Amino acid sequence: MKKLLIITPLAMLLGGFAFGHGEEKTGILVDAQCGAEMKNAVENAASHPISCAIRNEKSGYGIVTGGKFLRFDDYGNRQAKLLLKATSKISNLKVRVGGHFEGDLIKVSEIETVE
Repeated sequence: MKKLLIITPLAMLLGGFAFGHGEEKTGILVDAQCGAEMKNAVENAASHPISCAIRNEKSGYGIVTGGKFLRFDDYGNRQAKLLLKATSKISNLKVRVGGHFEGDLIKVSEIETVE
């Protein structure tokens, strides 16, 4: 019985490292140039044209969620660019982002579109 009590918490701890991606948030994908101005207005982010986000790719990307603009790291920027170019939507690209959140920066481990 003692072995089971010791092994179970250890397995749970190791499992958390193996399968954990940090936190997750859902928001509207926008370019950083425009996103900082939209942080308190989700409706503005939802109507922001995807063509503008693609045009402003050098500024990077992030999401507008919960009254904030959260900027992506380099990996997230590359993934966001791929999503923007692959979508048939003209605005309101909602995404779920997994990763580690450090202030207003997301170290992205995964990103996917959601309805």
